[in-house]
Amino acid sequence: MTNCRNYSAIVIFIVLALKGQAQFVNSYTVDNSPLPFNTVRCLEYSNQKLWIGTDYGLAKFENETNWTIYNSTNSPLWNDNIRALKNDGDSLLWIGTIQGGLFKFDGAEWVNYTPENSGIGDFLVRAIEIDQSGHIWVATTEGLYMYDRNTWMSWTSANGLLSNNISTICAGSSTKYIGSINGGVLYFDALNNFTNHTIISSGLPDNSALDIEIDSEGRPWFISPAAGLVVDLGNGGPWDSFNAVNSVMPANSLLCLTHGAQGEIYIGSESNGLITKIEEEYLQLNTENSNLTDNHILSIEKGNNQDLWLGTYNGGLCKIETIQMNHLSEQKGFQVTPNIIKCGQRLNFSQNINAQYEIYTLQGKIIQAGHLSNQNYLEISAPKDSGCIFLKINHNGFIGIKKIIIN
Repeated sequence: MTNCRNYSAIVIFIVLALKGQAQFVNSYTVDNSPLPFNTVRCLEYSNQKLWIGTDYGLAKFENETNWTIYNSTNSPLWNDNIRALKNDGDSLLWIGTIQGGLFKFDGAEWVNYTPENSGIGDFLVRAIEIDQSGHIWVATTEGLYMYDRNTWMSWTSANGLLSNNISTICAGSSTKYIGSINGGVLYFDALNNFTNHTIISSGLPDNSALDIEIDSEGRPWFISPAAGLVVDLGNGGPWDSFNAVNSVMPANSLLCLTHGAQGEIYIGSESNGLITKIEEEYLQLNTENSNLTDNHILSIEKGNNQDLWLGTYNGGLCKIETIQMNHLSEQKGFQVTPNIIKCGQRLNFSQNINAQYEIYTLQGKIIQAGHLSNQNYLEISAPKDSGCIFLKINHNGFIGIKKIIIN
């Protein structure tokens, strides 16, 4: 007797270029450039000038030609562990370090702000943002700080914060979005009154946020350790999330994001390289299908012509020409139908293919595999348990992953 179930098939594909074909990634490491260290924590770009924060100093890369290195041996930047960068106009740069507090650099003079000489309450600076009024916002492990260029203000657990560990800051036209570790997301208004959104108070999918960016419609998007990619569809909810459980997002371990000019979202992951979300389609660029030097992406910054600069954990700095990368998605042309199948029903392909395929569970266990030999269909054996399974097809250098929900 055949045990039949319905399969609600979400026909969305993660498209990858065949290794050796995607040659639009340029890399800079300690072996081929003056980059001081291969761990690139943060990036900031403006006017053909890329600032690069590493674990062993600060680098300035101008016009993709000239390098200047600043560290504890040749400058007043006495702590080499750079964690945050923020341009302030054309000539001023704010620099956050892991043990040296906050620095201001105008190209000639350095100013250092620490708990010993200013109102900042921590030597560890995780993020820096500048709001519409020109105020400097600083995220630390000891609370949130704001410098109006004259005086300091602070917010900690004594002011109602659920966590002093502030991880990220993003300033919109009227709202400052503050992410924390295990303390929810804070929305600061123009008068700096704040609302704390959490799992309990607002239905937020996760109480931690690692990065926040605002899209062209003014909506904040969050990188969440537990819920993946999260967007606020209102003002403190409702929320929508995209992760490996409820979509074909190829990873849950996400670290950073930025928005492209056409509405695409570029996401750096911990072990799956660069993920691009284009509506309901996901593209993936990694060390297997490109010249990307490391799949662990710590930072993303848009450069000239919307090209992307990526900071990696152990592979240095990478520049990606996004026009060529997005063009890969237009070449796929491979489709699977129907959208909903029943037990014993075939999945039909838009063309005859010779390809390897695998069917695996959410935990990564392969439960069916084989070779498609010049055929335009596949019959999927019904697994015993309900849940999610994935069909992975490697066809003509592209990999399609089809998520199937078993009722």
